[in-house]
Amino acid sequence: MKTKQIIAITIATAVLTLTSCETMDNLKNLFSGDESNNNSQTANSTIAKEPRYTKDKIDETVWDLSKLDTARNVDYMYEVEKNVILEMNMARSNPKKYAELYIAPRTKRFSGNIYNGKLMTQEGAAVVKECVNYMNSQRALPVLKPSKGLTQAAKDHSSTQSLTNEVGHGGTDGSDPFERMQRYGSFMTAGENIDYGCSSAREIVVSLLVDDGVKSRGHRKNIMNKNFTTAGVGYADKHKAFNYMCVIDYSGEYKEKE
Repeated sequence: MKTKQIIAITIATAVLTLTSCETMDNLKNLFSGDESNNNSQTANSTIAKEPRYTKDKIDETVWDLSKLDTARNVDYMYEVEKNVILEMNMARSNPKKYAELYIAPRTKRFSGNIYNGKLMTQEGAAVVKECVNYMNSQRALPVLKPSKGLTQAAKDHSSTQSLTNEVGHGGTDGSDPFERMQRYGSFMTAGENIDYGCSSAREIVVSLLVDDGVKSRGHRKNIMNKNFTTAGVGYADKHKAFNYMCVIDYSGEYKEKE
């Protein structure tokens, strides 16, 4: 009963929100990215095929990968999924630098609500500037560690919903995020982010941090939540409406089932 009460509180505080790199009107958004492939795969086996995607450059003189790249050696994630963990850890460990390098430059590419001459946004450059100010005000947070159970929960959703044109946190089997996470472990706090339309790790994370059109900024808050210590990622490229989708499940004190 205690777990159910905590779940209800998490939903009420808008942890369960979703964003898209593409608008429903024109299937595009300011942070749509590159190309990649994905086949559904369980978290309990080694990934056999890596998806195609554009790998973002990282200056290792700025970012200490020995501390931030916590998922690099796991065998249950695609490279792009490992890089989503890395990008979130870059943002959490040095919010101001991440905003300076990867978010702030985007403000110069707007004309009204049009980004880069062709992509329609809901809030224009204002939300990007707001995100930069937010990141500049944040303290460094501990890095997220990868979780096999959370990754499987995320993959359960991405591998099934991606075969439809549906969006949202409801599973094709009727499950909610917490039920999917509880299949593989237990937790006291948890949340889920979903991005549609972005295929590079950086574009996924920047899109979620900016949170264009999401009044609660729930995705941004999830990435920068000090109570979340572990994360799992499920990436797919078969979504019928948006091509790409990425599910990120978060938890504090997640205990994997044996």
